[in-house]
Amino acid sequence: MGVKGKGQQKSDETTRERILRHAINRFSIQSYETTGLREIASDAGVDVALVHRSFGSKAQLFAECIEACIQTDELLVHPEAGTITHLCQQSLLPRAEGEMRPIDIILRSFSSSEASGIIRDIATANVIEPLAAIAGPGREVNVVMSLAAMFGFTIMRDVIGIELLKKTSPEEISRYFNEINQVLKVS
Repeated sequence: MGVKGKGQQKSDETTRERILRHAINRFSIQSYETTGLREIASDAGVDVALVHRSFGSKAQLFAECIEACIQTDELLVHPEAGTITHLCQQSLLPRAEGEMRPIDIILRSFSSSEASGIIRDIATANVIEPLAAIAGPGREVNVVMSLAAMFGFTIMRDVIGIELLKKTSPEEISRYFNEINQVLKVS
């Protein structure tokens, strides 16, 4: 998801969309706890009162950021057989310097009790339940375990910075994901 930098505004973008774009940017580089509405308002070039009027609260703004990021991923908007495999493959793609991805919001804020509740509810409704429906009855845990493996890999590589995972070829990691998904009977 390409997020424009501070001061770069699309001509057809509403003020609410601009606030949301800057909030996504902030939550992608800072934790939920350390991100303030005043910072987001300043980034968007608006008064903090307008952020409150537009979104109600920091929690509601954060929820809309998570939902907006899910909506930018075609795999999650229209899940089908093979979606989990494709998500795993996406997580293997190397990052460009400074590149932000929708997963960054989750990775930066999952340790916050308030943010984790929001993430859990949105992930359950918008990711886990649709993918479990495609995988078939009784496969909900399989889907969650496969997603957990993908998130765990991403946390270990991108947040903690485990060198071994950074050096391991995407093909080798992909084989591990494929094996996990075969054992779990999800794709």
